[in-house]
Amino acid sequence: MQHEKEATLSHKEKLFLINKFIEEHPEAEIQDFYKWLYFGEFGVEEYNTLLAGKKQIPELHVILSEIKEESVLEKKVTHVWEPFGLSARFVKVFVSPYYLNDCPIKRLVNLIERSPAFRGARMTFKLDWNLLKETVIEIRQDLTRRDFINFEERINFHQLPELSFTEAFQKQNPFYYRVVSQKLFFDYFPEYVDETVFHPFVDNSSLIG
Repeated sequence: MQHEKEATLSHKEKLFLINKFIEEHPEAEIQDFYKWLYFGEFGVEEYNTLLAGKKQIPELHVILSEIKEESVLEKKVTHVWEPFGLSARFVKVFVSPYYLNDCPIKRLVNLIERSPAFRGARMTFKLDWNLLKETVIEIRQDLTRRDFINFEERINFHQLPELSFTEAFQKQNPFYYRVVSQKLFFDYFPEYVDETVFHPFVDNSSLIG
């Protein structure tokens, strides 16, 4: 299938994704960049461990509850998914637009359960982290190399701990979502494949150089 070539992105495509994330999320702190990249490479090992106080509630019921909660909000997200990180392994699927587009919630739960099998590699993550770090330092004048070093030392970066997004970031991005394998998601929903997200230069490569 055509979208399977998205498994590997070029250096230019990765830079494009980093720049897009920086532009769309001026509130992002270093921990948010780390989490965005982490989700993209490793997804969620066991989603229920993140649902404090809801561990005994079936995932299907949790998602339906979130959809109901968001149905009364004035501000809504319209797109079904967006990329996570730079490895094109996992995508962020927004539960409300997914449901409103008549996609079955039980299928989403199934994708969540199967997605850990698609976790990536530590070395890939560290290489992408270095690229992200250099790019962010160049663009975000408020973040320095020392800031990144302090962050890495504070979290024991060599262990690649699973962190959460910062409160400020979550406040700016409040919509409920699930992290699922890109391959699984597009296998079941090929109508949502958008080559321009991961390969923005394909159609106008002659202009990019």
